[in-house]
Amino acid sequence: MEIPAPVMAKVRARGWSAELIERMEKSSARPDQIVNLASAKLSEEKLNGWLDFLEKDPENPFVHAPLSILQTKSELGMHAKPGPEGLRISDINIGSYGEVPDTWKYENDTPRGAHPSPGMYIPASYSIFEKSEVWAENAAELYEDAIRDRWAPATDLDWAEGLKELPEDLERAVCQLCTVISNNALVEQKVISKWLEHISYGFYEVKSFLGTQIYDAGLKAEVTRKRTLSNGGGMGQAPLGMHYKGWYGALKFTELIITLNVIYKSYELSMFEMANDLAQTPLEENMWANLAKDSQRHLDYGLRHMRWYMDHHDRAYETLPIFVGRQEALFAAELVASAPEREALVVLFAGGTENLQAGVDKLSTLRGKQVADYLGHMDSIGYDHAARINPAMVGLAQDPLAAGMAIPGSRPERE
Repeated sequence: MEIPAPVMAKVRARGWSAELIERMEKSSARPDQIVNLASAKLSEEKLNGWLDFLEKDPENPFVHAPLSILQTKSELGMHAKPGPEGLRISDINIGSYGEVPDTWKYENDTPRGAHPSPGMYIPASYSIFEKSEVWAENAAELYEDAIRDRWAPATDLDWAEGLKELPEDLERAVCQLCTVISNNALVEQKVISKWLEHISYGFYEVKSFLGTQIYDAGLKAEVTRKRTLSNGGGMGQAPLGMHYKGWYGALKFTELIITLNVIYKSYELSMFEMANDLAQTPLEENMWANLAKDSQRHLDYGLRHMRWYMDHHDRAYETLPIFVGRQEALFAAELVASAPEREALVVLFAGGTENLQAGVDKLSTLRGKQVADYLGHMDSIGYDHAARINPAMVGLAQDPLAAGMAIPGSRPERE
């Protein structure tokens, strides 16, 4: 076979010797194979070895392989260096691999930095291709932090010595609160999983982080369920779940993140941070503290995504008030109408059923903290929301029993 002139120019540029070129021409090698071999920096020893393979085993199916892997459009010569915390995603986002496009162009599973094989392209189920819809600058770091800080409820909590026998009212209150949180965690896990497949591969940092949130949600469901079944109690009543309508009904991914990772996570984190008032045993103190760390990461992603959306989405300032407003309304409705969480918190804050007004006062403190923390988080990303927050969320800080539950002897029963 005479090597075509364009191919000959390429092999000469590689510095192949006249002897090697002559041997190639006498072999059964195809022009496309020679082009691909010339695309890589291979020694003549390796090239002669490949020719030996062709001559010795001409019936081997692999003699027909085009060796296309030797020719790639991707940037080569990468030498990522680990940092103080090892080789993190931020350390490998170098050169062209650190460039995240505003719009991802592939509909299949092509990883960022790779390119599809010629003639082998099957679209996948992705539907989110715009960076503004999912991106947060801290996603990669939050993923690494989640992996580093992972914990195991089975072994990192002292189930043997960390519990103590509680009066039945307190045990039931702990179990009821854990039931509500476990219920929320299971729905959180399902909802994020549903959206994960729609996010295209170009934003793999976000997909990786959301994978850890799915894991965290499963862990939260696990640990709160274990607590209900480990100290003489059992599962309580399921919450009403008005806020699930918002989680399941979010029409855009950003709306989901606002309702779940901003509104709900802000309230959840504020509650976990009152562990000293909630915990009845050392095990619960550790449990709430660990869950708080996980919720903080989820909230951090939610806030940074919301900020990115504000900065890069054309209609952000039209859509965000709608997203926030309707999701706050559903969440406020849950806080007002669903009794299980409220009753459990009052009993735990009161230290029992004999002084429930003290529990109501602390619940008011918690609701006030939740509102203040939530507005503070919004302020931290430059979203001025104090004048537009749902009135029921503010009202619950002043009247945490807004649904009409009465404390006997403390205030008149309401309709």
